[in-house]
Amino acid sequence: MRKKSKYLILLFMFIAIGFVLFLLNSQKNDASQLVVNGNIIQVKNFELDAKSTNLKTMTQGTIFVDGEKEQIDHIKIVAHVEIDPTDWGGVAFYIPDQWSVSSITSSYPEHQSKLKPAEYVSTWKNSSDDSSWRTMIEIGRERDLTANGGGTGTIVIDLSPDQKGVTTSESLKIGIEVGSEDKNGKQIMGTDSVEVPVF
Repeated sequence: MRKKSKYLILLFMFIAIGFVLFLLNSQKNDASQLVVNGNIIQVKNFELDAKSTNLKTMTQGTIFVDGEKEQIDHIKIVAHVEIDPTDWGGVAFYIPDQWSVSSITSSYPEHQSKLKPAEYVSTWKNSSDDSSWRTMIEIGRERDLTANGGGTGTIVIDLSPDQKGVTTSESLKIGIEVGSEDKNGKQIMGTDSVEVPVF
């Protein structure tokens, strides 16, 4: 009887070990099927600082273009921003016509628990037909020209085309500007700028 119970215990242990190995193997297979950069067809890096001023405002990041063959389905901008404590101009991103902002996620200003990041991001839409820019996204920009204390953070901007079928042959640029300056009694925002050609 004792031999029989020993065999049953051994059999149960082998079954349990086999089951655990099966689970581990199936999880490993799931992880190996994870696709990195699945439909990413282009990656563009950018970096800009307020070099024309004495401000330590800057942004750097990456633009990920998602699509298939020659069609663009989605654009994601991931940017680190650092805004000088005395800068009221902050950082701005200009989104081209025929593209809509589907979501914005922000951690600016980080490490300041009493402040709400959503209050430091604003979007402006352009109603003019003459402009190549549809939407402007501002981070840490104060239109009353009073600096808000600056800080750092990460911004994620998701863009979707207004209509399907946007092709890679169409000209597409993301505009970025940083900084501010009081020059001869004139207040200037966006003292330094760059256009990042995506296609």
